[in-house]
Order: sequence, then C-alpha cells, then structure tokens
Amino acid sequence: MTHDETRIFLENLFGLLLDPEHPAEDLLHLFTSDYVQIADGKTLDLQDFLAHARTLKSILKSSHVRFEKIITSNNSIADIHIVDAIKKDGSTMTCKVLTFYEMRDGKISRIEELSHLIAGAKEDSDLASRIAH
Repeated sequence: MTHDETRIFLENLFGLLLDPEHPAEDLLHLFTSDYVQIADGKTLDLQDFLAHARTLKSILKSSHVRFEKIITSNNSIADIHIVDAIKKDGSTMTCKVLTFYEMRDGKISRIEELSHLIAGAKEDSDLASRIAH
C-alpha cells in the first residue's frame, strides 16, 4: 500500500471500530480469521477483538483519532495515534497508542500495540484491550 492508501485504510478501520452506529461485525472484512492482537500485554483473538469493539461502542459516545506518524513497508504498517474520546457518561479521555500491524492478503493478521492514557480516569488505562463481561 502507498502511504495515502494506508492512511485511508487506517481511517476506515478506526471509523468502523469507534463509531457506535456500526456493529462490530462490520470490521470482519479487514481481518484474517486467525487474527491475533497483543495490546499492553493482553492477547486477543478475533472473537475477543470483536468483543473488545463491542465494549468500546458501549462506552464511547464519540471519538477522534489523530495520526502522528504512519510508516508502511511491504506487509507491515506502524503508526502512532492519539485517540480523543467522550464517554457516554460525559467524561473525556485521551490516549496515545503505538501500533504495529502485520498484513496478509490485504487484511490485518496481527497487531501489537502499547497504549498510554494521557488524560482521563485511571480506570480507563485498559481501554486498548478491555472486554466487558
């Protein structure tokens, strides 16, 4: 992918992930069936990731993602992005995320990411991998 194609891909990904109007299943076409995510040391498979997406959609009222850096090379993407969000309870949060994506056949097969809560409630520091039970 070119840099511009990668940016569009990531904007689409986060649009589907964070918009509560889109069901989590709308993300499936972007991921391989054997997808694995390691977020802040917690491992999620594809079904866990969909549960995570549902959790975000149940918590967040709105959000905006700003990309500080995007690097693409062959079947790999790396980015640094900032998420500013308003939760349904009216509180706000800002998180900085460093993400490395592995692609296969145009889909995401693996993500490793580290997140850092810049502003917001301390209990939201796990939002990069939280799954509601």
